[in-house]
Amino acid sequence: MATRTRERKGRRRPHHGVRLFVVTWALVFAAMGCWSLATPRFAAPDEPVQVAKAAAVVRGQLDGRPSPGRQPAYGEVTIPAFFADSLNLPVCFHRAPTVPASCEGSAPASSAPTTVSIYVAHYPPLYYAVVGLPSLLGVGNWVLYLMRLTGAALDALFVALAVTAARRWSTSRLVLAGVLVSTTPMVLFLGGVVNPSSLEVAAAIATWTCGSLLVLEHAADPPPGLVAALAVSASVLELTRGISPFWLACTLVFLLAVGDRRHLVGLLRRRSVQGGLAAVAALGGLALAWTFTKHALDVISYTPLGPAPTSTILETSFAHNDFYLPGMVGVFGWFDTWAPTFTYVVWYGLVGLLGLAAAVVARLRQALALAALALAIVVVPVAISSSQVHRYGYTWSPRDTLPLAVGLPILAAALVGRSLLSAHRARLAGTVGTLAVLAQLAAFFEALRRYAVGTKGADLGFLVHADWRPPGGFWPVLAVEACALTGFAVLVRALVADGAVDRSGVRGAHRRGVPGLLASGPNASGPNASGPSASGPNASGPNGAAPAGTAPDVVAPGDDVPAASPAAAMSAPVRGWSLADWWATAGPRRGGEPGVAGE
Repeated sequence: MATRTRERKGRRRPHHGVRLFVVTWALVFAAMGCWSLATPRFAAPDEPVQVAKAAAVVRGQLDGRPSPGRQPAYGEVTIPAFFADSLNLPVCFHRAPTVPASCEGSAPASSAPTTVSIYVAHYPPLYYAVVGLPSLLGVGNWVLYLMRLTGAALDALFVALAVTAARRWSTSRLVLAGVLVSTTPMVLFLGGVVNPSSLEVAAAIATWTCGSLLVLEHAADPPPGLVAALAVSASVLELTRGISPFWLACTLVFLLAVGDRRHLVGLLRRRSVQGGLAAVAALGGLALAWTFTKHALDVISYTPLGPAPTSTILETSFAHNDFYLPGMVGVFGWFDTWAPTFTYVVWYGLVGLLGLAAAVVARLRQALALAALALAIVVVPVAISSSQVHRYGYTWSPRDTLPLAVGLPILAAALVGRSLLSAHRARLAGTVGTLAVLAQLAAFFEALRRYAVGTKGADLGFLVHADWRPPGGFWPVLAVEACALTGFAVLVRALVADGAVDRSGVRGAHRRGVPGLLASGPNASGPNASGPSASGPNASGPNGAAPAGTAPDVVAPGDDVPAASPAAAMSAPVRGWSLADWWATAGPRRGGEPGVAGE
């Protein structure tokens, strides 16, 4: 009976994955969609030219024509007059946070062909080919909102892919807390407007999540589905913007740095992995060819810097981190709408919590790789901005660093999930989710207030009397955003708790190929084994894992299996030294189990 029950559960599991994917997508799409409505028309960075580019791409103009007398970044496109005229709308409230958005203008709903020059004409066309589709339906302000919602639907797919991959292939699922933290208010804001950075960041979240699961939990036996999910995410990431292949290369370097070298060599010999790498490499070649032949890295030059000492340039670029770091959490509009201090404090605290926990429990090499990633988030923008300052000026934006920065909480959570701290993962996920929802809502509320009455307006009175209102009004948008964010956090908490039901970690161990989870009991052997008879005819492997055929593929609750030692279960797959090892050997003992820390 137990065997038939497990078989029926196994047959239903794919349907559960599809259902989880759809639910996650709906929640993330709703959260991003509310930002679409809460942001006035063309009130996002470069949105007028991004909309014009999208309208041109879906009309067959993948690349702009040369624009005589303009900077190299410019190119001419022919688009309906509504989108062309939107480039010249009054910007009365842009970069003026005390001015409400009630002065926003609206272009005439004309579809007459008009030729204009835009400075994103040479950007890769993938993102625009999707979000530009609604522009074929007509012209008017409703088309802009539909383009935003189309982009939000596309971006939500990759966040849903990250959550589904963690649910399907993660042993502890604590990596889901990292996904939640990586989805900052800025990520949701970008997902709600027309900007290719939104797809780049969403694909990066999926790439970091799938990559972490592959190198940390499945390097010895990679599931084809996980490899395919990683290949798709990485391919979309590298095709989105001109700088995207560089971010993908950085991602791969850090993922390889935290993996087990013994398993990585075998991983690269797998046909499924080789096929995925071949596809990513081929599409990466196309991305690089477009970038260098079309000069997709050219940006508009504002105020190029004249002769200046290198030390001065570096000092100025480094000082811009005062804007870059909070900007990755949330600086909205045309960089004129800041989130409340509470939001930044919470988000820095969540990232710091995961990072510190990972540094304590991870192997020394992994902790150093994580520290290098944190350092790169600060240093790489400085290096790139400084190298281009004489040509373009200081043009870097916080959103440009997000594809790298989202990897820090994801990788940290994945490392913590493989440690003794995973026993508290459900509580940790609940705490992270609660704080994240409060910080997200605070940022969303402040953005609404800024556009309704300006930063000097009433704190709460704008909900009744306001100069500007989002489509549908304040209360419906606030209610939907609160429900979507809460639902996402509750979903993550439930998934992590569900993964913690079997505290021995045995459930799913054989299915996922995690060694060392049966390293205790009468048939165990090896340095991680414990119990009175750590040897015998059924013992095998350096970690005392049971040989093939001695345990079912999925161990259901109630099955008679040996209990696993938490220290052996979570530490055996990776070599090295960590503070957790010291505690496991030098800390207090319990229950006669050598090397297991007391409660």
